[in-house]
Amino acid sequence: MITQEIKNLRKRGLSYNEISRELGIGIKIVRNNCLGVRMSESGIKRYSTLNGLIKKIKFNEELNETKVRIMSNLLFDGAVYISKAYHYSMMYVNSSDELVNQFIEDMKEIYNVGHSGFEIFPTYKRVKYNSKIIYQDLKKYFQSYSTSSEECIIPDEIVNGPESYKIIILRAFWENEGSVSYTGVLSADLKSFKVIQQLSKLHNEFGLKHNITRYKNNGWAYKLFLAKNKENYQRFLNLELFSKAKVTKGYFKGKKKIDVIKDYFYKKFIQSPPPLSYPYH
Repeated sequence: MITQEIKNLRKRGLSYNEISRELGIGIKIVRNNCLGVRMSESGIKRYSTLNGLIKKIKFNEELNETKVRIMSNLLFDGAVYISKAYHYSMMYVNSSDELVNQFIEDMKEIYNVGHSGFEIFPTYKRVKYNSKIIYQDLKKYFQSYSTSSEECIIPDEIVNGPESYKIIILRAFWENEGSVSYTGVLSADLKSFKVIQQLSKLHNEFGLKHNITRYKNNGWAYKLFLAKNKENYQRFLNLELFSKAKVTKGYFKGKKKIDVIKDYFYKKFIQSPPPLSYPYH
């Protein structure tokens, strides 16, 4: 009997704490009995309002540069999913304070919401949002935000859209997935063959010469290498494809990737240290 009461209250959109207080039982019992329970439409609305997500949303259906950046970051270093508790969730993970803060600001600008969770770990930070409205808006563009899924593909609105959209997704790809080695090699990895092909086309559009190799990593994965020459690296810097990302391991750990590559570029191709006024610092 108590199990059914818990499920009924959850369907109506009550939180775990509310159910616990109303029935006078432990929250662990509530959580266990709520697994797999789908809220009704009115329950979802109530629950979202309870968490301050519906009444604050400034919903703009139009695609713009900020929304493209949100989706690009979620594609490469985030997730858009329905949790086990049937929360409609978005999550972004990165080691760079600047990138995480930018994501939070972008979500505030587009949807006028604050995050529902922020966690700090030794090597990265994770920010999370719960909202069915935002989830549905994001899913209008990408069938899947998981590059391990066959359904994952960059929408035409971006790959065949304005130049600014193309630069934004290339920048997100390099900032979230890219790396620079001790010897100045620029490379980035991805699991999706479809998406790496689309990104290859965009690299070609901007004159970025590159190669792609395939390797085993719990299934096939793909590594995109930039050709190591002055013109190619100058284009990379001009497009600012590294701007906020940090190196997370190895010799340059903790440094900004843009500082590492510009230092390599000037020493290798200009034979002088980068000027203090170099615009990509």
